[in-house]
Amino acid sequence: DLTTQGKEMMRNFLYDICGLSGTFTIKDRETKCLEEIIEQVGDNKVLMLLSGGVDSTVCAALMNRALGVDRVLAIHIDNGFMRKGESDQVRDSLARLGLDVKVIRASHEFLNGDTLITEKGPDGTSVTRRSKLLCNTTDPEEKRRIIGDTFMKVATEVIEDLSLNPDEIMFGQGTLRPDLIESASGLASGHADLIKT
Repeated sequence: DLTTQGKEMMRNFLYDICGLSGTFTIKDRETKCLEEIIEQVGDNKVLMLLSGGVDSTVCAALMNRALGVDRVLAIHIDNGFMRKGESDQVRDSLARLGLDVKVIRASHEFLNGDTLITEKGPDGTSVTRRSKLLCNTTDPEEKRRIIGDTFMKVATEVIEDLSLNPDEIMFGQGTLRPDLIESASGLASGHADLIKT
């Protein structure tokens, strides 16, 4: 829609210049995803931490179709910041896709969560301090760090409670590369700057 002949230019480039045929369909893409999941996972099970958003839901649905409900351990952590009843809606929606989702109620842990914050001191050296509890914090970036660290603490406890054999389990994650980039994740780039608070 940005240029009057944009679609025609793209079609000419793809088919006439590059010689592509345009026969790869959405169904082909789904089949390819399922094949790759089966190949990568092998006989292992997959643990998924699900938000109920599009990314994690699509990933979980593909995992379930490829591996079956017995090999997908689906966990949703209720952090207490969702709309009333939303975690139950997430569980029910994912159940309609054939997933057996375990909901972990952790609102108390999040509300009373804190973390270690490392900052540069006046002399340029690193100084580490403990944050306030989340319920007493007003700085948005500090809140984000507390929530992220509390999520990892709760997730680690859940994994330990499940007594999973690390040699028989894989971690499935429905996170897109742009999400990693905007949060300055080292998984996306060693040079990323934080752009989302």
